Amino acid sequence: MLLRSFRLRRITTLLLLVGAASALPACTGPQDDLLKVRFGLPSTMGANNAPLAVADAMGYFKAEGLDVEIVNTTAASEGQALLTGKVDIESATPGPVLQMQTEGQDFVMVYNYLRAPTGSIAVLEDSAVQKLEDFRDATIGADALGSGNILLTNGILASAGLRPDADFQHLAVGVGAQAIHALESGRVDALELWDTEYAAIEANGTELRTFSSDSAKKLFSTTYMTSAKYAEGSGEAIAGFGRAMAKSSLFTATNPEAALRLMYASYPETRVAGVSEGEQLRTDMTALEARLAVLTEGDPASRKTWGEYDEAGVSEWIRFASSAGIIDRELEPEKVFTNKFSEEYNDFDTEAVVREAEAWKP
Repeated sequence: MLLRSFRLRRITTLLLLVGAASALPACTGPQDDLLKVRFGLPSTMGANNAPLAVADAMGYFKAEGLDVEIVNTTAASEGQALLTGKVDIESATPGPVLQMQTEGQDFVMVYNYLRAPTGSIAVLEDSAVQKLEDFRDATIGADALGSGNILLTNGILASAGLRPDADFQHLAVGVGAQAIHALESGRVDALELWDTEYAAIEANGTELRTFSSDSAKKLFSTTYMTSAKYAEGSGEAIAGFGRAMAKSSLFTATNPEAALRLMYASYPETRVAGVSEGEQLRTDMTALEARLAVLTEGDPASRKTWGEYDEAGVSEWIRFASSAGIIDRELEPEKVFTNKFSEEYNDFDTEAVVREAEAWKP
């Protein structure tokens, strides 16, 4: 268990409040006394996004005075929804953030969500591919052609001297069953997805092998970004959003099954048709356990570092992006991220959230 267990305090009032919170609908209408925040999510709701569902269902966003609207940005390139003003805060991998910085956009990373790498290139266990150089002439399947994982793949394969389009191709194949079929049918030679997708694929009986590079293994993954203007003028909203996500991340790490059941109740579309809840829970638990390893990297609960960036990690991303040709000039680390809100993200009672998670009942 990633987090130490705390003694349960079975307080009737608490259980009633938690039970009521678990019954809240996922998307309530805008409320006059809450500040609207539009959050861009470049993937569908699922086990990998369970903390986001928890923050909504447990009322953590509302407790911060926020009415959070989740805007699905799957079809667009990461960062485009923020660029066009459709969202206030957007989830993305760092590659697109760095690219847009070099293009003159004033985007800044404000919350370090996934603190270790999640993306890699996967092949079937019996694939002839044994090393990065073997991906020459390969077709690699992405969830969408705007995915930040494509940039990560480009960087990984650049370390072997391979160039996109010239030496290998990308193809949009989606996720889940679509991605599995594309790989097993030979439509693609490999996939460029992420930890929870690979865990779910293997839980369903398909064995994979994954590839990365030494430099890519040092990178953090999903980050939350916004514009410098929003960061300057809406600091209270950013701090509240981040604190709610820190609480929900801790809740999820403490009781992952509760997090998934909250997600199923609040987001019925996450339930797979024709699959029992118990069966889906087993698969989703496998995926979520994989995600928890990177979500809690470095023990942010005890160190009070939820959402905080390590400047050395940002510098490593800049070096990786520059050497891989993702960006065409060096960037100053302090201009692409900020830790100005990290103390506020961690300003909550850790033990209270753990007790709440442990006491949760469906």
